[in-house]
Amino acid sequence: MPSVIPWSWSSLQSFETCPHRHNLTKITKEVVEPSTQALVDGRAVHKAMEDGLNGKPVMSYYAKYRPIIERVRAAKGQKHPEVKWGVTSSFQRTGFFDKNVWARGVIDVAVVGEKTGVMLDWKTGKPKIDSDQLKLFSAAAFGMYPFLRQVKAGYVWLDHDRIDVEQYQPEDVPIIWQEFIPRVQRMQIAQERNDWPVKPSGLCGWCPVGRAKCEHWQGYNGEHRR
Repeated sequence: MPSVIPWSWSSLQSFETCPHRHNLTKITKEVVEPSTQALVDGRAVHKAMEDGLNGKPVMSYYAKYRPIIERVRAAKGQKHPEVKWGVTSSFQRTGFFDKNVWARGVIDVAVVGEKTGVMLDWKTGKPKIDSDQLKLFSAAAFGMYPFLRQVKAGYVWLDHDRIDVEQYQPEDVPIIWQEFIPRVQRMQIAQERNDWPVKPSGLCGWCPVGRAKCEHWQGYNGEHRR
């Protein structure tokens, strides 16, 4: 096993939802998670937003998002769509694919001013706040742009005309990383020991692993076993 196991917000969520499923779908990849229409649509929306921020034409289907695109483009500061970030285990900036990367992720758009940065994540579903993801993006932003004195991290709910923003200062960064360390360590210990316990939940009815690989399997996409 590698001494440094890169993790991201999505991989941490996957592990905490069910270690067994995470191992089969993300580590050994014995099980391939089928693509869903929601994922396909989400990727298309992200591409449209990126194109718009880069000054490229946006498909008429996504015209409803143009006011948001123009609002971001008009904001003060440099705009950086699809920012890939990485930090080492000592919380130093590194490349997304570098060998010493410990945590990594992608910020949908960063607006970087002289002292304040705005990190936004496009959301196409129903509003549901998760401060942990915003904390992670903020800690990463301070690492990428150490001159910032404030970071505003937020979710843009594209289909609900709503933006939720939280603010962070440099002194929050050590606290944020200390909150994540125990969670990440549990994931790393699981890989080192090859111990991936099943964690039954209400999501078992949407799990792709199959009954042969999990006694708690309840079918996929709501098609429950008989």
